[in-house]
Amino acid sequence: MKITFPDGKEIEAGEGQSLYEAFKQKGIYITASCGGKGTCGKCKVRVLDGAVRVENYGKLTQKEKESGLVLACQSFPEGDLSVEIPIESMLTVGDKIAISKTRDLFELFITYKAKLSPLISRLHLELPPPTLDDNISDLERLKRALDEKGITLSYPYDFMKGLADGMRQNDWNVFLCYQKESGEALGVEEPVEKPCYYGLAVDIGTTTVVVYLVDICDGRIVDVGSTYNSQMRFGDDVITRIVNATEGGELTALRRAVVADINDLIGPMCESHHINPDDIESVVISGNTTMAHLFWGLNPAYIREEPYIPTANTFPVWKAKDAGIRIRKDAPVYTVPCVASYVGGDIVSGVLATKMHLNEEISLFMDIGTNGEIVIGNKDWLMTAACSAGPCFEGGGIKNGMRATEGAIESVKIDRESLEPEIGVIGDSAPIGICGSGMIDAVTEMFLSGIIDQRGKFNPDAKTDRIREGDDGLEYVIFSRDGRDIVLTQVDIENIVRAKAAIYAGVSMLLKEVGFPFEMIERVYIAGGFGNYIDVEKAIVMGMLPDIPRERFRFMGNTSVAGAYLCLLSEKMRREAERVASMMTYIELSVKGGYMDEFMSAMFLPHTEMEQFPSVKAMLQG
Repeated sequence: MKITFPDGKEIEAGEGQSLYEAFKQKGIYITASCGGKGTCGKCKVRVLDGAVRVENYGKLTQKEKESGLVLACQSFPEGDLSVEIPIESMLTVGDKIAISKTRDLFELFITYKAKLSPLISRLHLELPPPTLDDNISDLERLKRALDEKGITLSYPYDFMKGLADGMRQNDWNVFLCYQKESGEALGVEEPVEKPCYYGLAVDIGTTTVVVYLVDICDGRIVDVGSTYNSQMRFGDDVITRIVNATEGGELTALRRAVVADINDLIGPMCESHHINPDDIESVVISGNTTMAHLFWGLNPAYIREEPYIPTANTFPVWKAKDAGIRIRKDAPVYTVPCVASYVGGDIVSGVLATKMHLNEEISLFMDIGTNGEIVIGNKDWLMTAACSAGPCFEGGGIKNGMRATEGAIESVKIDRESLEPEIGVIGDSAPIGICGSGMIDAVTEMFLSGIIDQRGKFNPDAKTDRIREGDDGLEYVIFSRDGRDIVLTQVDIENIVRAKAAIYAGVSMLLKEVGFPFEMIERVYIAGGFGNYIDVEKAIVMGMLPDIPRERFRFMGNTSVAGAYLCLLSEKMRREAERVASMMTYIELSVKGGYMDEFMSAMFLPHTEMEQFPSVKAMLQG
């Protein structure tokens, strides 16, 4: 039986095979936290044409059923089908484009002159076996050897359970595995000449989750996986999730949702590379402060209440079994330290990845995601702030929005006469949605073409059939083929303008706080999942980035996962992350009287004060 997708791709399903199994066999991975048992309700697909036998609709609502949604693991084709996988159901694993962008990370690691020293240390011990004359206990025998080396550890229950057999099975010639940060013994194992183990660098974003599978013996990135953060069903932003976690009693559900996302990504990567999950023995988590709290199940209530105090900014090294990650149970999990309630480990990771804290020049770091975080400074000082941009640049809240992965419209150019668009798509494949860089391009081009005005409103005098009345009001059709339309609606445009205004206002306020004009910024680092695709000129014309010489901008991609990768490989980098966090001075913009004025001024394209955008003003006048 043939299964066809909207972009023209086709696969086959065998007799009695579920959609989920057919997809998996062909390397198409979708979210299924329950492993295909029909209980999690995440593997939603829409049947566009053809008949399926549905054994169970699980948690789907009546409205979802009426729209053609079924659970892939509970649905069996009864003939040829046409199906669509909603963006929120998709996992991206083995993304060649994403993997290609990781090649410089080990070189960055080398520039720090750090050596490979992962979270688990291995010490080779050859102990004298017990005799009637030397009859101390196994633990005392181990301690005696460690005392000679000046090492003091604690010995948890799980370690003690395996100690006696582990020593004797290996004739007292063992690797002792221990964790330096927590000072805990983890186990004894057979010594091997060239051990090969794996680790996970994880970026928990408000909108997306990204996982790097890393060979921690040589620093090689084996695979990359990403998906939407399932916590989005509890709210698009951190405040809504905090409310749901505390007042709504959903803290456990929020924790399970993101852990399930991580596990969903680990499974296909291990299968693809024939890796036993038990050989994954360390994890580094990087995310904003709320995401870190929700991941560990810590009460986030006081993050949103003045004076905005989190439970923790630095976290003990706990274990994979505590987190619920399905790898080696005692694998240590390190959390990149946070700075304050709204500046987390993802920003500390970003500073690590840019090395701005080691340079003389004054630099500006901007992480453009659901929360727009900003850092300004150099090797002597760092000042930081955060502003809520919303999830639109990562695809959230945009009708046809998606992450910057294959199939996303990444660039748009509109002919000034015909008002017809020309698009560029990541991976040169059929478009399935539009990512953040495409949105910036589209809004800027619509403004320059007269399709929308300075307020972002559709111009009634624009003469093009691409402006039409849609379900959500007026919309502009960016792409249309074979019954599939990709549009930007009036609501979408308002969300994008609001997000760019929040980011620019945050930068402007932080610069005023330190008394610097934009001209003093010698380098601007732009981070974010779609950062590699942004057109600087378009982002300046839209009013998201400051109007300064273009050569000062550097696009860094996902620096949160880059920092997690560095910390995964080296004890030196973990200490460096802690040093960066301690260097930062946090400014709470929400209590700064001028922030709302800055925000409202930035709610125009590019800005109400055109003097702040001299090159744009000259271009519009010309």
